[in-house]
Amino acid sequence: MADVPDAPQPPPWGGALRPDAPAQSPGVPPSGYPPQGAPYGYYQQPPAHVVAQPGNGLGVAGGVCGIVAVVLCWIPFVDYISIILGALAIIFGAIGIRHANAHGGAGKGMAITGLVTGIVALVISILFLAVVYTAVTSINGSVGVLGN
Repeated sequence: MADVPDAPQPPPWGGALRPDAPAQSPGVPPSGYPPQGAPYGYYQQPPAHVVAQPGNGLGVAGGVCGIVAVVLCWIPFVDYISIILGALAIIFGAIGIRHANAHGGAGKGMAITGLVTGIVALVISILFLAVVYTAVTSINGSVGVLGN
């Protein structure tokens, strides 16, 4: 659709609303606009005082230790580190759950993650080490018998 040449065009931004109105200084709204600030009937809200929940650093530490322990438990000679991290994850996770229950539940999910992954990593690491130890001793025993 083409613009109709006889239709009045809106004033440019910041310009006067009527052609006979005096020019306004910059930064001042043209006449006819409500004043700046809260309109009548509305009250300005007081600033909200947000109280942050206490953190659960031990729960987060347990979760991180447990996740790292699960990742490392599959590597044969790094299993020893995984056992240590799994035990720490269980301890930190249990303390983190107790802290979350006592202080409002912040970080409880990460503490539960640490407890569960710590148990899983500890069990897998011990079983993996037992299998590797059994395989190594059976190979050594059979080589000794065959070597004689």
